Amino acid sequence: MEEHELEQKPQWYDLARKGPFQDKKFTEAAAVNVVRQLQSGGSARSQARQTVRRRRALRMRILSAAVILLLLGAGVLYLESGGFGRSGGFNPLKAVSAGIFDPPVAGQADLTDAGLQEIAEQVMQEQLGKKLPILYMERLKEPQEGIAAVHYKDGEESATVWIDTENGKVIQTNMNTFFTPDEIDRTFIAEALEHLRDAGYKGKFTVTGLKHFAHYGLNDDEQGVQTDDGLIGDEGQIDYVNGVYHSSTFSMSEDETSAEVKQAGLRAIKLLREQGTDHLYSIKRTVAQKWDVLVLTYGESEYGATTVLMDYATQAIIQVSDYELNTVKSSDSGIRGAQDTNLLNMDKAKLQASAAAIADEMFGIRLEDYSVAEKTSSPGTIVFKSPDGATVITGLYNLDGVFYMIQQTDAAE
Repeated sequence: MEEHELEQKPQWYDLARKGPFQDKKFTEAAAVNVVRQLQSGGSARSQARQTVRRRRALRMRILSAAVILLLLGAGVLYLESGGFGRSGGFNPLKAVSAGIFDPPVAGQADLTDAGLQEIAEQVMQEQLGKKLPILYMERLKEPQEGIAAVHYKDGEESATVWIDTENGKVIQTNMNTFFTPDEIDRTFIAEALEHLRDAGYKGKFTVTGLKHFAHYGLNDDEQGVQTDDGLIGDEGQIDYVNGVYHSSTFSMSEDETSAEVKQAGLRAIKLLREQGTDHLYSIKRTVAQKWDVLVLTYGESEYGATTVLMDYATQAIIQVSDYELNTVKSSDSGIRGAQDTNLLNMDKAKLQASAAAIADEMFGIRLEDYSVAEKTSSPGTIVFKSPDGATVITGLYNLDGVFYMIQQTDAAE
């Protein structure tokens, strides 16, 4: 195997055949994350290309400066090209930290603007593996008085560090960056590609970059620095969470997909809506430790409005959505508030009957036997629970009471 390509391997259909409902609960959060990840892939590739162009331009400027120095007899400038996947490059498995930058000793912290920025830059170096240019720093006012926020940005890469101005302690961080292939540790690339192989991928996978996200203190139930990393290529993505392998996503051709799968996808979208494009643009498969799903995207681009999420092994439909059916809310906050109120006040019995017309045939259930959950996450969302409490049906509906997403998942543990 070359350092940056995964060669074809036979008998890959023997791998990862278990569906999500047999070993581990495939929850609503998992379904949302799968679709969101697939929909964000294009922007990641765009970011990759922009970053590569920006850094190539920088290297050309450095090279030009080197030539000038040599011509002037000023000495020799040594440039390390690195090469693909250089040893010692960024490795997400080593970047994970159980804690945060040690708080300054009481009474010894430099609490000037310069001192707070120095603390922020040390944390950024620790969590991102690099330093970004500062955008600005602000000392917040009530009700957040006593907190400084230091913002950094370079293109689509950014970092924000919130610091207690009384003692210099870091309160929160939120950061994201991108590494080009020659900036990534080659041992990490090799391991990630092995996971991709084990997930059942065949063909060649050319690494185009690594997305790295890190945050601290954003959620009360999280301890330490939380990281998300995606090794990306045009063919898919390999994801890590907190330095641990999480899942592999890769494209499949129609030839690799059975006619039954494609027919099941068409039946699902026809249950959701009568009109709209039926052109199957892409098929992607996401394999995690205990579940294995397909996402079929319909439309004229990878951002097609219609998607069908199904279990890879059983072809059971998990989710169908068509966001062309969604009514765009007003940008006016007052009008939007009234729209949200209307969504919340819609007749639940009528919504349940409308959802049943789709869900009963799609999932093989009787939605009328399900109970309506009292609380929902947002206006335009309704949740039904099965009599035994094991299954959840989630629906998203528009201002006309028309459903544009129906999903069946296991109840959260």
